[in-house]
Amino acid sequence: MNSNHIVIGIFENELSALIAKRDLREAGIKANILREGGGVTLRLLSQAEGVRVLVPESQESMAKEILQARFL
Repeated sequence: MNSNHIVIGIFENELSALIAKRDLREAGIKANILREGGGVTLRLLSQAEGVRVLVPESQESMAKEILQARFL
């Protein structure tokens, strides 16, 4: 992933982030989930701060519309 990706949303848990990623990908947006660390303990700690979904900057406005329709 290169530097032209932005955080489009921070979710309470990985399931919510996966749903957002799926919705974005179904719309043709190349969304990814930012995971820090590989261990279970680190995953649980990173989820305490939220799970981040990233998209290319060029697709930011479309991604915001999709997530607002789904999560608001």
